[in-house]
Amino acid sequence: MNSFPSLLESINDLNKSQIDGLISLANKFKHRESESSLFTYRRPIIATSFLENSTRTKHSFAIAIQKMGAIYIDFNAETSSLKKGESLEETFLTLFNQGVNLCIFRSNISNQLAQFKESPPLKIINGGDGINEHPTQALLDLFTLLEHTPDLQGKTLAIFGDNIHSRVGHSLIKLLPQFGMKIILCGPEHFLPKKQDLPPNIELSNNRDDTLLKCDFIYLLRIQKERHDSVEVPLKYQENFDYLETFGVTLSKLKNLQKFIPVFHPGPANIGVEIDSALIKSSLYNGYLQVQNSIPVRMAIIQSMLVNNDKNIGNIHGEKF
Repeated sequence: MNSFPSLLESINDLNKSQIDGLISLANKFKHRESESSLFTYRRPIIATSFLENSTRTKHSFAIAIQKMGAIYIDFNAETSSLKKGESLEETFLTLFNQGVNLCIFRSNISNQLAQFKESPPLKIINGGDGINEHPTQALLDLFTLLEHTPDLQGKTLAIFGDNIHSRVGHSLIKLLPQFGMKIILCGPEHFLPKKQDLPPNIELSNNRDDTLLKCDFIYLLRIQKERHDSVEVPLKYQENFDYLETFGVTLSKLKNLQKFIPVFHPGPANIGVEIDSALIKSSLYNGYLQVQNSIPVRMAIIQSMLVNNDKNIGNIHGEKF
């Protein structure tokens, strides 16, 4: 895709046509018979740089990179010159001038990549930034939803849990309405955004059982304690209180409501808090399918970015002498 962005920070960086193209390409990657290298002449160099812990995202990008035949580098920010006071832009420019073609970057700081939108020092994929967004997770969730139901028009996804602190939740509410989906955000008041901060087609609810009756898909979020402010989130919510009984989803609850619908979770799942072990072990749980689909979707994103024909990456337009 020649027009694909060189910095994927937000779902808003993609148009519907580009998203459709990613889904189509990811489907080809998932069902291709050969795992031979996509890069037969010049292998690109792709780095991951995660300033925050990760298992699923980092490893699936690493596997995707190596399946594509690219050269993979794990850039350790903890031992880099960032610790000596070097700016993030200088770090990216250094990687670019060392021959790195693309970097997947994760940070605990929201909107840290926005400063590079006009002139990216390097091709960059946002691997999750603070409580802002996690666009690649949302895209693989869309891919998995479409495997269940090719036409999502009019379907309702209920996102249960710590919505206000969830970066993937913020990406999903930008992405899924483009495919005709309705979204309900359900949880304790302190875990929900203000209505005025949301698009008009997003519903808020504090009633788990009522929400379960309305939805076609369930999406569970963990309580994200590491992003909580003790002033804005009461202690009882930070300590999980009776969360499973009031806002969690269990297999027995779904059986009682006769709602045998797909359950999604971006991980890591906290068993006994937002979900019980019986539901995770049931055929309704799609968390592992999301993990499987993360690889072809991220392969599609990587390829689209590498072949976008952007010639301005790494250019420094300063005064010349």
